[in-house]
Amino acid sequence: MILITSQQFWDLHQPARLVKGEDNLSKVAKVWFEEAKNLEIDEALFLRVANKAEQTELANQLEKLRDTYSSLNSIHASQLFVNKVLKNRKQYVVIERKYRTPYTAFLKSKDDGLVKITIDPERKRQIYLMIQDGKTRDEVEEALNGLTDREIKEFYMEEKS
Repeated sequence: MILITSQQFWDLHQPARLVKGEDNLSKVAKVWFEEAKNLEIDEALFLRVANKAEQTELANQLEKLRDTYSSLNSIHASQLFVNKVLKNRKQYVVIERKYRTPYTAFLKSKDDGLVKITIDPERKRQIYLMIQDGKTRDEVEEALNGLTDREIKEFYMEEKS
């Protein structure tokens, strides 16, 4: 059991008084963004703010942090959504994690059927780098356990023989 004083309880239930400026706001945004990275699917953090200006500023900072994080983990970053919300006449910035697979889609075929396709940008990058390093097609195929017809067309400009 954790005991807190009445002042600590009061402080926890008050909106964060953010001073407009890079230092204080960035610290608050960074702390909450780090916490948001641990959210499970369909969980959300509601960050109470004092006014519309703080709400906008905090939301912008969190979106910048998400954009930076996307270079490290693009799929996880694409699942984090930042929204400005008014709930019970109080303003919040909400960071929510939603299920999303940005590299999976469904292709509608000529017969109106749907075919699931998945794109792997890391695999494409590997193929591109191996070709740049002078690897032969056979070496690339061996390293990646084969190439798809689409990859052969894209990288070798020929049909699979």
